[in-house]
Amino acid sequence: PPLWTAPRPLGYVMAPTQAALLVLSALAIFAGRACAEEADAAAQPEQPPVEPSPGEPSTEAAEGVDDGDEILSSGKTRRETVAMYAYCQADNCYELLGVKPTSGAIAIKRAYRRFASEWHPDKNPHPNAKAIFQKYANAYEVLSNSEMRKNYDYLLAHPYEFPMHYLRFNSFTYAPKSDVRVVFLLIVLGISAVQYFFRKQRRANIIDAVKGKRNYQERLKVITAEIAAATSASKQSKPRSGSGKDSTSSKSKVASKSKAATEEASAKAELKKAAELQLLSEMSDELPPEPQLQDTLAYILFTLPLTSSYWVHSTSNWVVRFRILGQEYGPAELALLTRSALGLTEVAWEQLTEEERQELTTRELWISANKAVYDDEIAAEEERPITRSNKEKRALRQKKRPVDAAPIID
Repeated sequence: PPLWTAPRPLGYVMAPTQAALLVLSALAIFAGRACAEEADAAAQPEQPPVEPSPGEPSTEAAEGVDDGDEILSSGKTRRETVAMYAYCQADNCYELLGVKPTSGAIAIKRAYRRFASEWHPDKNPHPNAKAIFQKYANAYEVLSNSEMRKNYDYLLAHPYEFPMHYLRFNSFTYAPKSDVRVVFLLIVLGISAVQYFFRKQRRANIIDAVKGKRNYQERLKVITAEIAAATSASKQSKPRSGSGKDSTSSKSKVASKSKAATEEASAKAELKKAAELQLLSEMSDELPPEPQLQDTLAYILFTLPLTSSYWVHSTSNWVVRFRILGQEYGPAELALLTRSALGLTEVAWEQLTEEERQELTTRELWISANKAVYDDEIAAEEERPITRSNKEKRALRQKKRPVDAAPIID
């Protein structure tokens, strides 16, 4: 008998020579089988390709036909049969067993046995071992049955024909394709742009509402007349050149007249524009400020580290100097405390006269008692009846009927 089948006594150890003979005999057997297969393939004559008849479809066309309408032995189509089963639910049966869709039955069986021996509830103390083992068992049951495997392959190849299967067993999660930092930057820039253009449009609407007021038009006429008088005075001061004789033809006269009319219209437009700019500068205290990039969210967030460091430094410096060391307040500190107590901005504080600022700082309004006295004085002054002229009363009535909270120029 061959060496690998001969009975050996217990404790027998194979000699090196016998082991080499065993390996050589095995190689000889495999080589003989391969040579026999090649000889059989060479002995078979080549079959000519079969041409399909005109009325018969080709093999390639038959293979490309969708087999979803194939009638099975149960009397139902492939598509109807596929929709009846849950298979591996949300998991992929091939991925569960770690095999490829082209793997054979032996490879699938080996993979299942490996996972089954690892996750069997009797061998694995893991609390979810039973559920995991059931998953592998379901996958093997699907892939080991040829008909069930065909149904599952059809499901994977045509997912859009079975939307309910994926809606029942798949859980969808949002996975952003864009960088979150880029999205955040775009959102901040969009909000900043909306802020800027909103403030700009609000200021333009208020200016348009003010321009429709009668007192605005009257003041605009006064400023226009003043600018026109100053311009004419400057022109008269310049010496004139030329002989003064008019020797031009009629055509040139017409052209000069049209040119003069155009220059006069442009001069009036420029004069009106200059007057409006001057009037708007006078109204700057009552109009909303012009929009600036420093007021947008993007600029605030961009300079937040710097402003935070400034705030920490100034606050700690203030506490050390005036709370711990007990130093006296300087003019800048007194102005800051007074502005904070009155709720005034730096621009509004600068618009006050020097006497008014001095009076407010000497009253020490940052002290709650002094601020209460000051508020009582302001309330009593507002309640005091005021004698107004007819013109002031008319202007007051106009102020009570503003358009879009637009200011009125007295």
